[in-house]
Amino acid sequence: MSADPDNAGFLEHLEALRSVLLKILLLFILGCIPGWYFSETLLKLLLGYAAPEGFALHYFTLMEPFLTRLKIMLMLSLCITLPGALWWIWGFISPALTVSERRALRLPVLAVLLLAALGAAVTILFIIPALVRFSLSFAGPEMRPVIGIGDFVSLILLVILAGMILFQLPMVLLGLLTIGVVQLETVRKKRPLVIVVIFILAAVFSPPDVFSQLLLAIPTWLLFELSLLLYSMRKK
Repeated sequence: MSADPDNAGFLEHLEALRSVLLKILLLFILGCIPGWYFSETLLKLLLGYAAPEGFALHYFTLMEPFLTRLKIMLMLSLCITLPGALWWIWGFISPALTVSERRALRLPVLAVLLLAALGAAVTILFIIPALVRFSLSFAGPEMRPVIGIGDFVSLILLVILAGMILFQLPMVLLGLLTIGVVQLETVRKKRPLVIVVIFILAAVFSPPDVFSQLLLAIPTWLLFELSLLLYSMRKK
């Protein structure tokens, strides 16, 4: 009895997907080696850049420093191995695409990566130092900051991730406009609602203070306006 060709093709694609996922997992594990090695250096650099002189972190449990470096290691490994993972994923899906579809996808994928990098850079360069200074401004003789290393790193990673996510708004909007889910005039009319949503998302993804929310929401709003401008220029 002959095998079903459709079933055989499905199993081949499944095996190819399994191979790609295993390669990505192995690459991520290998990336943890330099990630662990540079985790302490990165933490010191971040403190030296974002915090004023004399600022010190504390730990309150025996495993907190180790778990904190583990978090940094995983984030570094993800950043190091992301290009290779995307390359393998592209190699898996590209044979199923036409030449025009491949060309059409290259620019959006590149834009997503650049916006994510821009979001991380804006967060690290501006938001995190401002957030640290804003928090320490409340210190005084009656109230001294005792900040745990685990909470500090978790907050920084959360803010960086929030910046990377919020900076994807232009690509989401351009995608919706391109495929016709929403119309340009409709978005322009609903601009106040969109701005409110941006500030709500900034409040969800940022620390619970108005200053940090503004630092995330304002650049996202400017990117939203820029995406509308670019789409209207392309339509002309």
